[in-house]
Amino acid sequence: MRGWQSYFSINLAAGQAWLVWLMLWLGGTLPHRSLAQLSDTVKILQNIEVTDSRLQLFSSSDQVSEILPQATGYAASNNLGQLLMKYSAVNVRSYGISGLSTASLRGSGSNHTPVFWEGINLQSSMNGSLDLSLMPAFFLDEVSLQHGSLGALYGAGTLGGAIHLRSAQKPSSGTSGKIFQQLGSFGERQTGVQLQYGNQQSAVRIRAFHRQADNNFPYYNIYRVRLEERQHAGIHQRGILTEFYHKLAERQQFEVKYWLQDNYVELPGVAAAGVTNRATQADLFHRLVANWSLTNENHQIRAKTALLGHQLDYSDNFSENALSEAISWVAEVESTFFLDEKQWLLVGGNHTYEQASVSSYGAKPAQRNRTSIFVSYQTQLYDRLEGSIGLRETLIDRTWSPILPSLSVAYSTGKYWKLRTKIARSYNLPTFNDLYWSGVSRGNPDLQPESGWGTDLGVEVKPNFNHWKLQGNLTAFSNWFDNWLQWVPRAGVGWSPVNVQQVWARGLEATLESQYTFDENLTLQCWGLYSFTRSTKEAIKAGGNPATLNQQLIYTPYHQGKASASVRYQRWEVGSTTNLIGQQFTEETNIQLLPGYATTDISLAYQWFIHDRHQLSVNSSLNNIFNHAYEVRQGYPMPGRHYQISIIYQFN
Repeated sequence: MRGWQSYFSINLAAGQAWLVWLMLWLGGTLPHRSLAQLSDTVKILQNIEVTDSRLQLFSSSDQVSEILPQATGYAASNNLGQLLMKYSAVNVRSYGISGLSTASLRGSGSNHTPVFWEGINLQSSMNGSLDLSLMPAFFLDEVSLQHGSLGALYGAGTLGGAIHLRSAQKPSSGTSGKIFQQLGSFGERQTGVQLQYGNQQSAVRIRAFHRQADNNFPYYNIYRVRLEERQHAGIHQRGILTEFYHKLAERQQFEVKYWLQDNYVELPGVAAAGVTNRATQADLFHRLVANWSLTNENHQIRAKTALLGHQLDYSDNFSENALSEAISWVAEVESTFFLDEKQWLLVGGNHTYEQASVSSYGAKPAQRNRTSIFVSYQTQLYDRLEGSIGLRETLIDRTWSPILPSLSVAYSTGKYWKLRTKIARSYNLPTFNDLYWSGVSRGNPDLQPESGWGTDLGVEVKPNFNHWKLQGNLTAFSNWFDNWLQWVPRAGVGWSPVNVQQVWARGLEATLESQYTFDENLTLQCWGLYSFTRSTKEAIKAGGNPATLNQQLIYTPYHQGKASASVRYQRWEVGSTTNLIGQQFTEETNIQLLPGYATTDISLAYQWFIHDRHQLSVNSSLNNIFNHAYEVRQGYPMPGRHYQISIIYQFN
């Protein structure tokens, strides 16, 4: 990348020295307890994943939902955007089947719900978002959704929540793997391979995939009042994920993961345009993360470093190719202390360096340093009452950010019921595009960070009745955001970002999961979700439009409802999923709107046990079975009825 090497090496050396000092301090400050006193604790600590103990130990009062259990048989051959659209409370904003897909949670913006892979934030420093359609679910074993403000735990950007992605833990001993092949409507073809080998000391896992689709589906163009075929909407993806695990000593673990992916996407135009758009975008990702952990009698130290590279090459009908390059380096160390059987303490630090070279920024690359210190404390006050507090402070270049506190409490009212509440502060930094873009439209270097407070109150219930397992969750939330950033028309021509408004997002989230086991051959599973979100502008600052006051934010539906049901009988499984999205406004005065829509999918799967160590599965699905015409983003139609069929071979 252009000119980053010398500066990056200086920051690398400085960051490493700072983190080594912090790691030594963390390892020696608190007193040690005897091994006899803490034998149970060591067992707990050894079972903590190296990647993210914060999610496991310091989020007991948060609303955290696991996505993949509801999507068995669906995830391997689809992308993260499709997965979240069907099986989560996330509002996925998509520019069609091959277009940009971003996440929004609890009425926040699309850059307020970051995606973490192995604890590393993948959001782009250039535009603040991550395209979910470029994230193959085949590379993911665990997908968790953490709701609400999370600034104390994870830093900037987590105003609405966070999406956590992880691989499975170290492969078991021996050799195993799987191969899958998928075919679908509109020229969809995908192949995936996974191989892994492990012994008591080391393990390696390799995954690779190749996907191609034409996406030339027929649709009725409501703007031109005629039947058309979607043109220039193809996608071509290929990638490899390599994981290496090694046990350095009895209590030390080390792992390295490298993700390389190449994407080429044709970007279709708006359906109302009447001409075929020829824009294309090529994305090349390099993601490397290394983790190390040391588990002692009363604490665990974890250190990680990551290097993220992104090259984006955009071309359209009107201008020359625009090449953008971004690189991020992350170094982090944290230690979890077991003070006694009811108290946990987390202390850590993070250094992140970001740099981007974009022609529209000028000759000099944009760059930013962030150095954070964070602490969290979790305690069980009484048998049924637990609480946690957290703080984070960040030095951004030479400016201190606001202190980010959090306080959460959970109370178990009985064997099955749990009440929880939380209040936390978060903030979000302007992106490099917001600050440094030049041309007809211009960035604004005087922008202030977005900031806000979030609170929620929820109740959980988890009764078990012999063969019947039930889990329910009801949460009310309220989030205030100040200095909300928006691009507005400039005097004369072009656009520029300003901090124009205050936003209040509030609503309800409800989920219900049920599983009934009739016998060892027959199981019934049901899952449902409903969310209501009211997200409005409560104050308009200079440069804003007064007509937008108290209006719902664009592309934020009031209502979302999702449900799935499946029946497993011996080796057969049949299921159905329904997705209901309410109407959304497409402009800020709430005059124009996008109609709501409902889609229903059905699936059928069968599994053969060829041998004790060989399995063959066939999964098929018919999506949008009622052939409903709909758009997720105005002017970008989605496909009607279409099918997918996949064959998966596994051995161990």
